[in-house]
Amino acid sequence: MKKLFYPLAFALTAFLVLYSCSAEEEDITSPPTVQQPTPEPEPETTQYTLTVTAGEGGSVSSEGGNYDEGTEITITASPAEGYEFVGWEGSDSTENSLTITLNSNESINALFEFIPLYTLTVLSSEGGVVSTAGGEYTEGAEVEIIATPNEGFSFTGWEGIEDTSSSVTVSVSSNATVTALFEAIPQFAVIVSASEGGTVSTNGGTYLEGSEFSILATPNTGYEFQRWEEIDALTSSLTITVSSNISLTAIFIEIPNDSNSSNSTNENLGPIFWRGSTITFNKSNGANPNLEENQDRIRENVWITRGNTGGQIFNIAINNSADKTESPVGTEWAIGTLDELESLTFNYFRNAISRPKSVVGKNLVLHLIEDDIYVNVKFTSWSQGKRGGFSYERSTP
Repeated sequence: MKKLFYPLAFALTAFLVLYSCSAEEEDITSPPTVQQPTPEPEPETTQYTLTVTAGEGGSVSSEGGNYDEGTEITITASPAEGYEFVGWEGSDSTENSLTITLNSNESINALFEFIPLYTLTVLSSEGGVVSTAGGEYTEGAEVEIIATPNEGFSFTGWEGIEDTSSSVTVSVSSNATVTALFEAIPQFAVIVSASEGGTVSTNGGTYLEGSEFSILATPNTGYEFQRWEEIDALTSSLTITVSSNISLTAIFIEIPNDSNSSNSTNENLGPIFWRGSTITFNKSNGANPNLEENQDRIRENVWITRGNTGGQIFNIAINNSADKTESPVGTEWAIGTLDELESLTFNYFRNAISRPKSVVGKNLVLHLIEDDIYVNVKFTSWSQGKRGGFSYERSTP
């Protein structure tokens, strides 16, 4: 009986425990459940394809690829030698650097064009050289050419272009030949000599046309320079611009003295008549009468000139200004020629011609009283008013 009691007691105890736990569980309130939000899936990224190619004659910095929408891609087109970039196929841009914002599939092609090469040939005629012989140039290239003449030659122009400057710039647009033209500068012979009684500073020589040289005639003791033969010049110093062959002779005359008076009054020789070649003397308006070149130094004691305040001619070797009655002092005048000498009546200049302005075109004879020399004179101009100009032709020994 005791053995049966223990198992029954254990079973009853277990039942009570289980029941108690079940009742407690029914009395406990369960906490509310919080619903967590379901995360949204991330949007899928859109990609586009950019295809970049280059035509013949150049290259591009990128061939493109797949890019996210909105990506900016910069592409640079580089032409090969002898080509130039001209634009993009697939874009209106003409710049060789292009930036694209990719929002769709795109294809871009860089376009290049061959730059034509032209041959410029540069030549020179005899008498000079050019700074370049030319060569091959791209269209539009500018080539400077300078033509330089040799000594004794001058540049005259270009064959192949219309320009007269020795330095030109040629813009190449086709095959062309340009020739610099030169020609020899004419050379002329200048012969200089002196008559008895003096020397010249040069005997002349051969000179290029347009060149200048100077001559000085120097009288010996007892002589004076009178004039240059062959040209109308009375000054002993000359500067000549060469334009033709020319011969110049300095003429000197002996200064009269007690032992030599061949050109002055002499009981044995009588008067002297100058019937040699004709020279022209000219004094310009306003020219200084005190300068040698504005005086006709006919003899050492007769230097004809005219003041710039008007009035008549006078002998500045003796007077500083004109005397209305007696000037030029030491001379007398008559209307006519040496061939009419026996019928002529001589007087002071003003009395012989009456009004100086009417003397132009008239034949006159000038008598150098002290030296007893007679000279044919014809006035060719006479300036009126206070200007002082005049000119005449006269005979020489």
